[in-house]
Amino acid sequence: MSLIGARSIPSAMKAPEEIQRAISRGFPETLEATRRLLRQPSVSATGEGVRECAEMVREMMADLGCKTRVWGETGHPVVYGELDVGAPVTLVEYEMYDVQPVGNVSEWMSPPFAADIHELPRVGKSVVARGSVNSKGALAGELLTWKAIRDADEMPVNLKIIAEGEEEISSANFIRFVRTHRSELKADAGIACDYGEDLRGVPSIGLGVKGCLYLTIWSRGSKEAGGPMKSEIHSSSAVWVTSPVWRLVRALETLVDEDQSPSIDGLWNDVAKPSRRDLELVRQLAKTFDAKTTLAEMSAAKFKYDLPTEKLLAKYLFNPTVNLCGIHSGYTDHGGTKTVLPHEAYVKMDIRLVPRMTVEGTLRKLKAHLKRRGFGDLRIEVHGPYGPARTDPDSWIVDTALQALRDHGKEPEIWPSSGGTMPAFVFSEYLGVPWLYTGLGHGAHAHAPNEYATIDGMERFMHGQASLVYRAAEHVRRRPR
Repeated sequence: MSLIGARSIPSAMKAPEEIQRAISRGFPETLEATRRLLRQPSVSATGEGVRECAEMVREMMADLGCKTRVWGETGHPVVYGELDVGAPVTLVEYEMYDVQPVGNVSEWMSPPFAADIHELPRVGKSVVARGSVNSKGALAGELLTWKAIRDADEMPVNLKIIAEGEEEISSANFIRFVRTHRSELKADAGIACDYGEDLRGVPSIGLGVKGCLYLTIWSRGSKEAGGPMKSEIHSSSAVWVTSPVWRLVRALETLVDEDQSPSIDGLWNDVAKPSRRDLELVRQLAKTFDAKTTLAEMSAAKFKYDLPTEKLLAKYLFNPTVNLCGIHSGYTDHGGTKTVLPHEAYVKMDIRLVPRMTVEGTLRKLKAHLKRRGFGDLRIEVHGPYGPARTDPDSWIVDTALQALRDHGKEPEIWPSSGGTMPAFVFSEYLGVPWLYTGLGHGAHAHAPNEYATIDGMERFMHGQASLVYRAAEHVRRRPR
């Protein structure tokens, strides 16, 4: 038996009953259509299956009546679908169809692109697949919800759907598409919805994300820094030849303090303090936040800070981070030995940005910090960065989402921001509209082996999204005249 959803409160649903019945009646076919999409690889880091997946998404948009096109001469394409039913309210909908690499296949309980169904402890029957929770499962769920509505009724809102294939590698084409099509993308609000329930069955409404500055930093042997310059050499030379690996390690050590909190010179001068409204939302969130559930979903033993809940949440929501994603150099094979002094080393890392921090300013401070300590020779590569984004908690779309979740007996947690990242800044900076992310349904293990989404949650997500668009249609009646 699944524990997810056990806390639901019986309530009338805002979307018409015939729509809810149509969604439930058609869900077996919806599940198979979702599994078909999940079986199509779309790994943006390697390009595997991306264009084939883009065409599948375009066909799904066309099938619900959208005017579609595939955009982007280089990189992975944006798939755009517009559904204009003459409604007074228009939503711009963000989707992503790319996924992370699968990692070590042997750690998966079934092939990552098989989309097999497993009975999982605590959550019940679930689809295990790369992209099930991040985020092709929800992408299919939304498109098929709109199709179910159109088959039984008329869409209550107009939709402008943008599905990108580069979210995991910088969103360059998505950002470019929005920037160059602003007039075409005029709307009343933006949505970026996903499975949003935790293991307790409590959904969330997210009002912000951090920005991300993703970097590769290289340390190489050179005339200036010393070390081997052409290839690795025998490790016996380490007694009198500088190691580029140790130089990189020492440089990285200066970027954080003993708590692994950023210590880049001047970085904290750009960090905005949370507002009174932010802190009010944190106080409310702390009343329902369940630390044990959060740790269980991350498979983590404990938080690195032993703090009261409000202070712990404030750190997560409002503080920047410097994180090492991976370090590579020299001989790393399992088993055996090879004694070498490598000629180069590199680290993949991300710096999460919070309000008032900018990509340019953060990069400038990082370079100055390293140079000041004698590491000015390290080469820095920047990968598709973008800044943070926030939505006013009093925006109409927030109240709309709140009512839609309550229509399904759920009282959500409202998160003023998130530790995660997506290119949501385009909604406020380019389109000038409020936006949020929310959704019923549950899944976990994004970016990790055995990523899953619960089957009952997939159906619940569809019901919730139907209620969201019907609730959004009421906005026109609430607009000031």
